[in-house]
Amino acid sequence: MKQLRKYQQEAVNQTWQALKANNDPVLFTMSVGGGKSLCISSILGTIEKANKKALCLVNSAELVRNNSKTHLEQGGKCSVFCASLKSKDTSNNIIFATPQSIFSAIKRGHPIADIIFNLIVIDEAHTVAYKNHKSIFMRILRHYKQEYKDMRLLGLTGTPYRWLNESIVGSNCLFKTEVAKVNMAWLIENGYLAKPRFTVPETEGFDFSSLKVRTTGNFDNNELQSVIDKNIRLTGEILLETQKIMANRNGAFIFLSTKSHCFEAYKTLPPELTRIILGDTPNEERNESLELARQGKIKYLLSINCLMTGIDVPFFDTSIWLRPTSSLILFTQGIGRALRLHESKVDGLVLDFAGNLERHQDWDNPLLLAALKETRDKDAELVFQCYKCNTMNSEHARRCVGIVNDKRCEHFFEFKECTNCQVQNDITSRHCRSCQHELIDPNAKLSLDALIDTSITLDVTQAKYWITERNNGFIFNAAYECINGFWFYESFTPTASEIAKNMFYGSFVKKHVKRSSDYYPYLQNMIYMRAMLNDIEIPAHLKIVGKDIKGKVFAELDNLYKFKN
Repeated sequence: MKQLRKYQQEAVNQTWQALKANNDPVLFTMSVGGGKSLCISSILGTIEKANKKALCLVNSAELVRNNSKTHLEQGGKCSVFCASLKSKDTSNNIIFATPQSIFSAIKRGHPIADIIFNLIVIDEAHTVAYKNHKSIFMRILRHYKQEYKDMRLLGLTGTPYRWLNESIVGSNCLFKTEVAKVNMAWLIENGYLAKPRFTVPETEGFDFSSLKVRTTGNFDNNELQSVIDKNIRLTGEILLETQKIMANRNGAFIFLSTKSHCFEAYKTLPPELTRIILGDTPNEERNESLELARQGKIKYLLSINCLMTGIDVPFFDTSIWLRPTSSLILFTQGIGRALRLHESKVDGLVLDFAGNLERHQDWDNPLLLAALKETRDKDAELVFQCYKCNTMNSEHARRCVGIVNDKRCEHFFEFKECTNCQVQNDITSRHCRSCQHELIDPNAKLSLDALIDTSITLDVTQAKYWITERNNGFIFNAAYECINGFWFYESFTPTASEIAKNMFYGSFVKKHVKRSSDYYPYLQNMIYMRAMLNDIEIPAHLKIVGKDIKGKVFAELDNLYKFKN
């Protein structure tokens, strides 16, 4: 029997306080590796000792098996009601079940439909489609709530949002109160998870950037396979590099795009060290493969998404992505598989051959933010400075990667503004990160709007130019006062790289400086640049060019900007 850690006991105490306060559903947030199953068992153990009844719903037979096993190991008693596990036991006060088995039983009039549950617990609560009243979870909850109106509901998750960055807790959500709030970054910082290490692979990965996400939030399997088929040798090249990297590492979870892709990868890897786990893999074969992985007898577990939840293989220390995912939930869960503590583990290595780090660059997730900064520092020159927090960004950055007051910097270099609440969003977002208003109609077609000139021309009333010293270089700043008191601000860092120097020359010097070509050889010399300030011609007009078909101008017009002497 394991004792709860201090943070786990505090989380359990918070949960009981919230459940006793009123009937509102409570969300318990604890990341992978935080010991969520132990906390579930502690909560259910209290119910059991009080001779009350609780139903714990989880989406898969694997999770039912794992959670019920943990509860037994913690000294509790429980029943399992799961068709896949060939058990329909209701003899104990605590019952672990899948929603599919419970819903089917309710429809058939099974005696479990008449049990009065004091508490229903839903693990992986982010999977509850609470806006769809016909969904299985919601129909089960309505049934038991009608049986007992004082029933309490507790949801548990490591990712308190759905795939569109939509929070699942709030006044308009199923869960009204959030407790625990133990995220992956906190667990890593406090030594409860291995530190992740994000490396830029030498082999160029698959380019899935042209694929569109379906309204279900998934990529189309045929389109995924088409990209793979067009790059038939790439899987082998990637896995050849993978085997070299894995020579001195324990084991790797490898996430692939399709079923065919899994078998293609299997042919490239040593068969005696490799196993495939898919949705139709028999339970006996699945369990055998996982046990071999735990013992270090195999080195590679291949799957599409069956290794995301309910999988505990602490020995494995690497997460490899050859598939794209539009879901931050799946991406962080997959990364988390490699971060569980083990005495032989130095770190958790993440290799992304599918562009997922870039795909999710706008999410306010400290783990991915650190990954972006780590990988970008290695493969991209930093040429753009954020004027809000002074962090340097690569030329591909759409949003600043800086941290301000422990949160992601709010400055966007390119953005879509929500027409409902005016909040800025990443240009790939389909729903507003603040109000969930739809930004892109998934069924919309491109039109002649793409040919419309989206630029605007503003009259300039005054301009200011100045140079700021920074580290071993300097920043060249320009600001223009335009109509209605708006200020347009831009800055350049010519000392950052040759690319940055040439961008500075083409974007500013050539347009606004007398004898511009004379200054070109000296754009990285601060003395010459201070002299150049006297040769700048203030423009009468400023043309700002937009980039998106709806006419959004990607420029920072900030009437709150204040100059510092």
